[in-house]
Amino acid sequence: MLLVAPVLVACASPSVPDQYYLLSPMVQPVSASGSSSVIGVGPVTIPSYLDRSTIVTRSAANRPEVNSGYRWAEPLGENINRVVMDNLDRGGVASRLEVFPWTSRDQVDWQVVVDIDQFERQADGNVILTARWKLVHFQSGEILAAAKYNKVSTPNDSTIEGTVIAMSTLLADLTREIATRIP
Repeated sequence: MLLVAPVLVACASPSVPDQYYLLSPMVQPVSASGSSSVIGVGPVTIPSYLDRSTIVTRSAANRPEVNSGYRWAEPLGENINRVVMDNLDRGGVASRLEVFPWTSRDQVDWQVVVDIDQFERQADGNVILTARWKLVHFQSGEILAAAKYNKVSTPNDSTIEGTVIAMSTLLADLTREIATRIP
């Protein structure tokens, strides 16, 4: 009986509910340029260690930390893709946006491809986004622009919410960099 009592007490104690987070698009829209281009966004790829429902940070250079209780409200890759599209839409760089894989293949003028290598809070508290992106003329396959993005943002505080806000800021900056190259 004495052995079972601690187990029953642990089961009866209230559990803390999971907290859910989403990356957010830019707050301030950029003035529209009146472009008539159709932009296809995707694929956007992320490393498999980030492709999980729980938010991953780093406690050391080679030690990812899975933060149980802190979850993405949707798959991270889908959230990134949606935010990039929303940021481009707010930037007015296209007449229409299509998500990969699109069905209107003949109508896409430019394809934005993003491969994320690193996107998490580091042991020092800063958030890093390292990605490779390219802008491809969809019909010809010609690469108009390609670059590596590697920037760090310092969150306002050490909370997961502060981390997600810093991640959203970096994603907005990456999107602005891509948008400047779209004809």
